[in-house]
Amino acid sequence: MKIIVAKSAGFCMGVRRAVNQVLSAVEAGEAPLWTLGSLIHNPQVVELLCARGVVPAKSVEQIDKGMVVIPTHGVSPKIRAELELKGLKILDATCPRVARVHRIVEQYANQGYLILVLGDLGHSEVKGILGFAGENTIVLQSPKQVLSLPSANQVLLVAQTTQSGSRFEELSKAVQERYAHLSLDQLKIINTLCDSTEQRQKEVRALAPRVSAFVIVGGKESANTRRLKEVAEAEGKLAYLMETEKELESERLKEVSSVGLTAGASSPNWLIRRVYEELRKMSLEQMSFASRILFKLVRGGAILNFYLGLGGALLCAVSGMALQGSINFFASFSAFLYLSSIHNFNLLANPGILNLIEPARGGFFLRYRRPLLYLSLLGMGLGGLFSFLVSIWAFIFYLGLCGLSLVYQVRFRKSVSPKFFDISRLADIPGSKDLFSALAWAIVIVLIPLSGRAGMHFEPRVWILFSLIFLLVLARSILQDFRDIQADRMLGKETLPILFGVRVSRGLIHFIIFIAGLVLLFSYSQGDLGKAVLGILIGLVWLWIWAWFFTQRSVIQGLRAELIIDANFIIAGLAGVILGRF
Repeated sequence: MKIIVAKSAGFCMGVRRAVNQVLSAVEAGEAPLWTLGSLIHNPQVVELLCARGVVPAKSVEQIDKGMVVIPTHGVSPKIRAELELKGLKILDATCPRVARVHRIVEQYANQGYLILVLGDLGHSEVKGILGFAGENTIVLQSPKQVLSLPSANQVLLVAQTTQSGSRFEELSKAVQERYAHLSLDQLKIINTLCDSTEQRQKEVRALAPRVSAFVIVGGKESANTRRLKEVAEAEGKLAYLMETEKELESERLKEVSSVGLTAGASSPNWLIRRVYEELRKMSLEQMSFASRILFKLVRGGAILNFYLGLGGALLCAVSGMALQGSINFFASFSAFLYLSSIHNFNLLANPGILNLIEPARGGFFLRYRRPLLYLSLLGMGLGGLFSFLVSIWAFIFYLGLCGLSLVYQVRFRKSVSPKFFDISRLADIPGSKDLFSALAWAIVIVLIPLSGRAGMHFEPRVWILFSLIFLLVLARSILQDFRDIQADRMLGKETLPILFGVRVSRGLIHFIIFIAGLVLLFSYSQGDLGKAVLGILIGLVWLWIWAWFFTQRSVIQGLRAELIIDANFIIAGLAGVILGRF
């Protein structure tokens, strides 16, 4: 089964903005924090927000204190006045495109226009629009209803933002025919459709000739998600609408050769990724036995961080060739075992969260948590044995590094008020994962192999190489943080893209790669390091190329994206070893 993911899958601008506003309020310690109804039409996201203390209220009467969030679909002026009368703090998360419709209908209603709204009766957004438009308003669903419209001297036609473009065009033509006697000033037709909604529908139409069926991820109450299903069916394709991967009907999809995967505007990337991974499992059944075995072996290596450890071992070999003229195999084995084991160990600290964001890996870690824990500890122990074979000082360094790595997730004091900057463990330090990971890699790859060699740690070329490895790993770690910023923030993880913002973090990656490249080329030109170090330059170029792609769009492919990013270590290591031999 071929799976084609629509480019626009994931949160739209208005939804992303609303979720970020609420999360900012949570991080600022606002409590109690309410949303008037559901913030967005996605029950899974609402559930996660509830876990962080954001409570949906069914009515204004339920809220007596604290801050209340106006949801993305907006509310009427009457409801807002009620909130203000109760003296509540108000956080307006109305989608800017919905707010634009409010302004338009209010302006023309004040001028005495008959307001026509293409929309779904009873939908939250339509209710809000009606509140601004007043009594002289009619909600329409089809051109047939236009024939029964009353006479009017001034008419305005707008649309609920999540309606389809084709329906709006049909209704526009019908309204123009009904009021053909009115001038352009008297008959106003304003397209208020959301660009994101329209783009998703266009993508479905464009994908239709290439796929046999569509899987659409989104809340059952979401109008724009239901519209995507209607568009797919209008193109003559089977379309399955689901909120989670558990609703996938494997028997009905078994015979499907290709699937288009898209999602409503309120569907987060992590939820789409879960559906994607489930579809990938189904596609395995259509492969040959040999292909399935190969696929599972490759994926198993990625899940257990085998390739990450291999990349570290190869970089350790490059370090030995650049600084000592030969490969220290004991140090390389130690690096492989430590890096793969410690990454697995850290992931085992929160397998539930991992299962949410990375279902392929998270499900495996949840099922085999205990054996994997023992395997990780065994791997770190064997890594210590190989470090001992390097030197006693290497073993001491290794033990210290393992100790710090193991206490990274351990709380050393109880948390205090969330209103204050609170650090109860090393993992709570903003951006610590990226910095600590880069530091640990540099120590294992550069310093531990040199332990026991008197005076060598003080040579400038050692610290130049240390800096290069640190910067390479730091750039890779920040790039990995872009895989699902929204889920990380919802779960309270303070990654650098969350701390500094997407634009700054994107620039930081390119700046780090640029500085590392300059340092490497200058050092090589001065004869400080051998040819092997040029392999790191190839790794930097690889990372720089993919950074342009992975920081510009949402990544749904999960482990495949991780493999592409982490391939820079293996490429840098192999290239360095080959170049070092000539």
